[in-house]
Amino acid sequence: MAQNDQLRIVILKWDRLYGDLIRRHIWDVWPNAIVCAFQQGIDALNEIQDQTPDLFVTGVAVEDMDGLEHLEPFIDKPVPILIVTSRPNTRMFEMLRHIRYDGIFDGSSEGMDHLPVALRHVMQKRHYVSPSLVPFLKERRSVTLEALTEREQIVLSVIGDGSDNKEASKRLGISHYTVLSHRIAIMRKLGLHHSGELMQYALVHGYVVITGKGIYRPGFQRRIGLPTDRRTGGRKANVRVPVEEEAEATPFQS
Repeated sequence: MAQNDQLRIVILKWDRLYGDLIRRHIWDVWPNAIVCAFQQGIDALNEIQDQTPDLFVTGVAVEDMDGLEHLEPFIDKPVPILIVTSRPNTRMFEMLRHIRYDGIFDGSSEGMDHLPVALRHVMQKRHYVSPSLVPFLKERRSVTLEALTEREQIVLSVIGDGSDNKEASKRLGISHYTVLSHRIAIMRKLGLHHSGELMQYALVHGYVVITGKGIYRPGFQRRIGLPTDRRTGGRKANVRVPVEEEAEATPFQS
């Protein structure tokens, strides 16, 4: 690790003001640290590739990354990682089970004034978890999420914002009858009775995240079309994979 006056820290938060707030707290702990803050995942990863930082502080949802793509390069690397979030949900922790991180801080429950404690823990290679997040880390007794096939979870991430069958069919590239079939199966498995309950479930469990910039579907962006991506010169990335194309390789499971 570098000396305190040479610490190099990279922040990745798509909310610029949130990133600036984290940077100020870092300087409160290490006044001479070199802190680089980014809103786009591709920019942060390029910076990290050029020079490995002493600490990587990041959020979960990043606008130009699908799910936790921005954390995948660090699975086998020793860089300390602190995740800072303000909207924990079960979907987020499902994805985090497959990614390495050293600490996770809940800014909404602890308050950002407690962030320096988490920063010091992670830099000292001591695992840190906000008390409010401990229940999410425990193995679930319910098998609700496992009961949904991957294809059904993709459909849920689309209809979970209130889209009707025709709107969802256009986004997914399948017929609205197929969407209806998935919708019925999803509601049956989850014990839901109307679309309002389905929307609430999708929001609470992180299949749909609504922000000031629009609707984000963690883990499924590439299946249903990415938002504007700087790597394509501002054009919407054309990487949609229709659900029915996947069915050729994997038989449909109801």
